[in-house]
Amino acid sequence: MREEPSGSDGIEQRSPEAPREAIATWPERSPDRPEPPDQATTPVPLAHPDGPVTALPVTKPRSSRLRSVVRNWPVLIPLALFAIAAMVVPTMTNIATTDDWGYTRSVEILLDDGHLRVFPVVAATAVGQILWGALFGLTFGMTLGVMRLSTVVMVALGAVALYAILRQLGIGRGRSATGMALYLFNPLGFILSFTFMTDPHFVSILLISLALYMHGLRLGREIGWVIVIASIVAGYAFLIRQQGALIPLSVVLWLIVSRRLPVSRPGIRRALQVALAPALMLLGYYLWLRFFNDVPDVQEGFLQGVIEAGWSGTWLLLQRLPFYVVMYLGVFLMPVIVAILPGFRERLQNRFFESPLGYWLFLGFTGVALTMFFVMTAKGGVMPYMPQFVGPSGFGPPDVQGSRRRIVGEGMLLETLTITAILGAILIGLLVLRRVRGGQQVLRPRRPATGTPDNHAAGLVAMVAAWQFIGMLPPSYHYLNRGVSLDRYMLPLVPLGIALLLWAVRDISLAQPVTWLGIALFAVVSTAGTRDYLVFMDAVWDMGRFANERGVENTKLDAGSGWDGYHLYTSMLDEGITKAKSPPGSPWWVYFYAKPTDSTYIVSTVLRAHRGYIMVAHREYDQWLDDEPGDVYLLRRFDAPWPILDPP
Repeated sequence: MREEPSGSDGIEQRSPEAPREAIATWPERSPDRPEPPDQATTPVPLAHPDGPVTALPVTKPRSSRLRSVVRNWPVLIPLALFAIAAMVVPTMTNIATTDDWGYTRSVEILLDDGHLRVFPVVAATAVGQILWGALFGLTFGMTLGVMRLSTVVMVALGAVALYAILRQLGIGRGRSATGMALYLFNPLGFILSFTFMTDPHFVSILLISLALYMHGLRLGREIGWVIVIASIVAGYAFLIRQQGALIPLSVVLWLIVSRRLPVSRPGIRRALQVALAPALMLLGYYLWLRFFNDVPDVQEGFLQGVIEAGWSGTWLLLQRLPFYVVMYLGVFLMPVIVAILPGFRERLQNRFFESPLGYWLFLGFTGVALTMFFVMTAKGGVMPYMPQFVGPSGFGPPDVQGSRRRIVGEGMLLETLTITAILGAILIGLLVLRRVRGGQQVLRPRRPATGTPDNHAAGLVAMVAAWQFIGMLPPSYHYLNRGVSLDRYMLPLVPLGIALLLWAVRDISLAQPVTWLGIALFAVVSTAGTRDYLVFMDAVWDMGRFANERGVENTKLDAGSGWDGYHLYTSMLDEGITKAKSPPGSPWWVYFYAKPTDSTYIVSTVLRAHRGYIMVAHREYDQWLDDEPGDVYLLRRFDAPWPILDPP
């Protein structure tokens, strides 16, 4: 079964008083016509050779608002599937992972002591994250699992906002629900949904803010109070990650580009509605940071990292990051790309590119992408290029001594994935860039913006995506010598890429069963991989608890970055410990936020790689994506006392 291109399901109403010229140029019903938003009154802007004509309202009964909620029932399908997956995954497991222990400890301090604190090792602004976690801690009780649950709920809210964005882009309800599902079950987003990291929280707030901005700034019908709410939400996004400041900046720049921000009283009012609240929240945050919390060391080090990297480091980022992003998107958006291919033949019968500009941009994009592909392949580089949460060892960063064994070898599978990624990237470029119009077709110089509301909304989404890519650069300087960047930094571009792709292919029929088959494959792999990661971390933390029960203090134990940070970092600050007590060659997290431990005992996934240590306990854990069970060992230095009385 194939879904036809998105079209309007409403009845167009024309006013008999409309000017003859406007009626003559009113677009006829076509597959590319967007669906009108469900609302009581929808102004329909009319094209005119000399400029825009006053919008004519299409009146609907007020009761249609309730009916519009009912008509959007497809939104429940991906949410229900996501809820089922959250029950399969051990969401409430009592563990912390990688960096999220820092946000969890801040929530605990806020609830226990009434003091808001951001640690020196925290790179993100994090305040919004801490407040959201505290709300869940007050409601359900303060546990590590509850913090993870708060992320699951936040991601679901972000998916609903993505649905609203897609609908405002003129995409049908069925395809919008498909876009939601693709976002919820893409491997990178799914694994991050089951952490307490700032990335998924930030993306959800970004999507909510963008959906509100699009609604409030709709061409021909602006709603001031909605714009103000959108700006407050954007400010809250900044309180989670610094890239939130780029949201109102993107909106203002798009208004300038689309000539909707004139130097006049209405233009100034519009700019203040968009950006004043985020600016005040940004100022308030830095005043609080300076006078009440102290600026975290990692945040102060951003500028120093840029200076040390120099122009060569910046050039490396500008070369690699765009290529990496489009390669990842080529994989994550593949279910839609494959489902669109059968409709190419139908669409090619008409003009495919809307302007020569789009054609030449596509040729340039393809040339650069293929050049980078061959350069990286010659160096032995294959997908995934910047693994942290999705890599050859599965899902999630282990950050435990011994790491996890690879479940994907270095042979044909990764090479096939890389070839798939470049093909997907080129097709995304083709599908999106064909919708680019020449400057004279989009905007008329010295005149207000014209065109359909959904096209202007797409421009806003593209502007936000461009600046969120720029937002990847500052934190990536820290990883120039370790993969150039981290996969989680590109998470904001995944839903925005989904939105732009679905907008670009509205006029091409979509084989929905193919799309949902691809999403189902993502869902199975993502659910199994995330489940495996949490089971693995649970085994590591169980071994740490076992050691504690047998008399091993945390100052003598290294059980991975999450365990060490959660149990030792605050005591390290309180006691002023500045020198690591572990022997040389210990893992990075010991020197970063676990200096109090001397690593007399370690939790590891390998037995024979640690000289001078002998095993005192061992346990296996099962994995769904690996044929063999995994192993976790508790090791002790050969001259240390033997506290273990019985096996775990």
